[in-house]
Amino acid sequence: MASFIKYFTNPNGEINDPIVQKRARKNRLIVSLRLGDWNNISGKQNRRAETRQSFAALRALGEKPDRPYLKIPQTKRKIKRYIHSLDWNHPWGAGSHFSHLIFFLKNNDEMFKYHNYDALELIDFAFKEVNKYRQADGAWYDRSASDAQKVNGAMKMVTSYMASEREDLNNRKRLIDLCLALKSNPDACNNFNLVLVLYFCSQNSNYRKSEIKDFILDRLQIYKCYYWPEKGGFSFFEKKANKNYYDANISKGLAEPDIHGTHLFLWGITLISKILKLEDSIQLNMPIS
Repeated sequence: MASFIKYFTNPNGEINDPIVQKRARKNRLIVSLRLGDWNNISGKQNRRAETRQSFAALRALGEKPDRPYLKIPQTKRKIKRYIHSLDWNHPWGAGSHFSHLIFFLKNNDEMFKYHNYDALELIDFAFKEVNKYRQADGAWYDRSASDAQKVNGAMKMVTSYMASEREDLNNRKRLIDLCLALKSNPDACNNFNLVLVLYFCSQNSNYRKSEIKDFILDRLQIYKCYYWPEKGGFSFFEKKANKNYYDANISKGLAEPDIHGTHLFLWGITLISKILKLEDSIQLNMPIS
C-alpha cells in the first residue's frame, strides 16, 4: 500500500493522482468563477490537499514519504502573504489550506529535519497572523459567513492545532456555543465537523457538559440515517454515495455506502466515544490526519 502511494510522488514532494487533476479541470473553472477565487484554477490547492492526505496515510502505515513537500511558504513574509491570499469569506476552504501549511511545516521538520532551525518559530508566526481573522464568536472568517461555514472553518483550524500538537486555543466556550446552536447535518463532512470541534474544545472543561453529551447522543441517531447495515459502511450523503473528489466526478452517486463517508463517520464515532468517556469499553484509535 505504501509503495503504491509513493508511486505518485513528484520531484517537488507532491503526491497526487494526475487522472483526478485532469478530470477536475472543468469543475475547477466553474468553482473559481462562482466563488471569484482563482487560487485553485491550476489545481495546486487540490494537489496540496491530496499530498497532505498521502503523508498522513503513509504515517498511519508506519512509513514516511520519499521527500519533503516543498510547495509551501518558508519565510515569515511569504507565510503572511499566503494566509492573506486565502478567501476567509469561505472559511472552510481558507482554514483547510492554513491547516495544510501547519501540517507540512511540522511534518517536514519531524520527518526530514527540513527547516528544523525555525519550523516552530514559523508555526508560531502563522498562528499569530491567522488569528487576525478570529472573530468575537470564536470562529475565523473575514466579513461574514453562515453559522455552518463558521463551524466548518473552525474544524479546519482545530486540525491545524492538532497537527502542530498545540493546545493554546482560547475562546473555546464561544465555539461550543456555536456548535450546539447548529442543527444542520446535510452530509458526512458537516456532521463530522461539529463533533471534532466539540471534542477539541470540551477537553478538560465542564462547560455545557451535559448539553454536549445530549447533543452527541443525538448525533449518533443522525449517523444511523447514513449507515448501510447490510453492507457495513456509511454513505457520504443520506441514502447515496459521494460523487465528487477534489472537483473530479468519480462515481455515479448511487444508493450505496462509500469510503469517504465511512471514514468520516467512523472518525466521528471515535471522537464521540472519547467525549462520552467510553474508551475502556470501545477501544477506537484516533486516525492520523
